[in-house]
Amino acid sequence: MDGVNLEATMIALQNVSKQYKGITYNNDHGVWLWIKNIARLTGNKAAALLAVNNVSFTVNRGEVFGIYGTNGAGKTTLIKMLSGLLIPTDGTIEVDGGSGTRNLKNKVSYISTNGWMGLEWQLTARENLILYGNMFGMSGKTLAVKCDDILQMVGMTEAQSKYISQLSAGMRQKITIARGLVLDRPIIFYDEPSVSLDVQSARNLRELIRNDAAQNNRTAIIASHSAEDLAICERIMLLSKGKVIALGTSEELKKPLSGVQIIELKFPNDGRETRFDMLPGVTSVVYSIAEDKRDTQSVKISARESDFSFDKLIDFLIANNIAAHSINPIDISLQEVYEYYVARKEGDSDAV
Repeated sequence: MDGVNLEATMIALQNVSKQYKGITYNNDHGVWLWIKNIARLTGNKAAALLAVNNVSFTVNRGEVFGIYGTNGAGKTTLIKMLSGLLIPTDGTIEVDGGSGTRNLKNKVSYISTNGWMGLEWQLTARENLILYGNMFGMSGKTLAVKCDDILQMVGMTEAQSKYISQLSAGMRQKITIARGLVLDRPIIFYDEPSVSLDVQSARNLRELIRNDAAQNNRTAIIASHSAEDLAICERIMLLSKGKVIALGTSEELKKPLSGVQIIELKFPNDGRETRFDMLPGVTSVVYSIAEDKRDTQSVKISARESDFSFDKLIDFLIANNIAAHSINPIDISLQEVYEYYVARKEGDSDAV
């Protein structure tokens, strides 16, 4: 890649794609009929799926790098390829100057959302860490001290003698994270790391990730749909439908939205189509049903501050006989930034 500092680069992807093949039915009898019925029952449609589409980017050594996207954006598929758990359909992946599945697996530690399912429930929390270290050739006092340190880091020292079945969901997630930290790998992938964690534990985890990267020059990649998880990232890549739609620091990503006002309205859902996009200064409108309230319409309006008027919005609501439950200006979060880039990528000419 032109302009890339190879000495500082830990991960480099060039035109990487991953396509999952669909099921081809040659006939409708025998084993094919059985497969067809199973596919229908499990919701597996026969069409091929391009989960990651021509992705290129680099990550620096010691960087905390974020990947943000909605469910189905391709985050987990991408991380699994970077971990050597999946082979790309096209493109190249280099990690620490090398390529190939064996090199990837020897360089990374992968912490997944559902990693707790791989824990040995008949063992204690500490025994799980010992077993995992043994599997990778670690043993003796070195491993014991390592486990002590990590258990303290994740706040599980007092619960280390409990069996996995005795732990809460959040505590199991902490042991999953601890297990991933047992190995001294130069790269750690965190896939939705704060799932099941309470607010304080999630905050402690983010501090742990940041300190670990700084102190050990370890590269951390966080794939998440949580803006809080990604707040510690030096750069964030936005992923949608398998494609990179933007990449940069938080400030760089927000720059196109400077001077933009976002207002959220909630009002009764009476089935009418209300054209808020006709108001002066409005650049985009996102409609949704308020969570857990099917009878309430939620609308998120983006508008240029210089052209938008709350007075005209109120006049519009009165003229259309809309009794708003609430009208709230909201801060521009990572989700709003993401929606902007998605709209622009999809060719929304009215996007800011």
